Amino acid sequence: MRPARARIALAVAVAALAGCTASPTVRGYVGHKGSGLGNVDAAPKCQAPAPSASQSPSAGCGRAAPQTTGQYKEFALTVPGAPANARNRLYYVRLPPNYDPATPYRTVYLGPGCGPPQDLVGETKSYPMETVSDDCAILISMEPGFYNKAEYNSANCTDPTTTDAGASSNLCHYCFDDGASTTTPDSVEYGYFDLLHKQVENDFCVDTTRQFFAGYSSGGWMAHQLGCQFPDVLRAQGSVTGGLPAVIRDGVKTCVDHPIAAFLIHDAQDTSNVYAGSVAALERLLQLNNCGAPMRSAPTEEYTIAGVPNNADFNCLRYTGCPAEYPIVFCTSRGKAHGAQTTAAVPGFWQFFESL
Repeated sequence: MRPARARIALAVAVAALAGCTASPTVRGYVGHKGSGLGNVDAAPKCQAPAPSASQSPSAGCGRAAPQTTGQYKEFALTVPGAPANARNRLYYVRLPPNYDPATPYRTVYLGPGCGPPQDLVGETKSYPMETVSDDCAILISMEPGFYNKAEYNSANCTDPTTTDAGASSNLCHYCFDDGASTTTPDSVEYGYFDLLHKQVENDFCVDTTRQFFAGYSSGGWMAHQLGCQFPDVLRAQGSVTGGLPAVIRDGVKTCVDHPIAAFLIHDAQDTSNVYAGSVAALERLLQLNNCGAPMRSAPTEEYTIAGVPNNADFNCLRYTGCPAEYPIVFCTSRGKAHGAQTTAAVPGFWQFFESL
């Protein structure tokens, strides 16, 4: 049965929908300086992957690791057909500390919120999933292209695409082409991710049946973008304080007709990306996954993230009418506004992804 507070928050959210939204200086980011999203309390260690008949090894299995394990390494991609200012893209790969090139690993793609170039901030902008995935997953931290400046940038922000930013404390922030305020059906991120996941599968030992995406804010919108375009690549999508792009909600963009598991977190008091955006995404996913009923009448049960008890300010529901292969969990918080909710999101995403 749906808890009363969750029923009220979901009902209120239906009323309105709204959205918000290669560096010339290379610092050699490797992910050792903590997380800009905050620390995570010690969590149960993952269970290292064991051979399974359900695994689908990628072309990269059997190849020696091309980098030091247990830390991030920067890579570059050139996306054919993308606009000139969005063609050159970066990404960061962290292999498990005891990476075995003969073992297909779960692979988690991470989408940060809007921010300066990763090389210039010194600490990871993505969720610190390594604190829970540790030796059990390959992590890919994606970088927004330096073509899409955040709307809230000051007029005099330092743009490292046109000048050496040096030690500037007023770096321009960049967002993904996440669909938050666009009216066109296609995103330049589709070409980026299509090339990215194929490159990762070619270079590393990936279990192609267990690839996931988790994002916050602009990265949260990206979860819905990529879940729409690549549900046959991604086993599940995770989103915190994102939203469903209007072009998907209104049918301007035609999504690939394939179910996808989903774990959504949103604060009912978020005024930057309103809660209703995730409710709209939930409605689409319930229909896509053949869960049997729309949100208002769908059966639910309480879902608990290990170490994160449900209470008046944080509550998760699992939609029990969904197929076991494609579960959906929706968590509502209060008092977190547009925060990343790292202490719930990191263990919550991993617990969910590890169960699939």
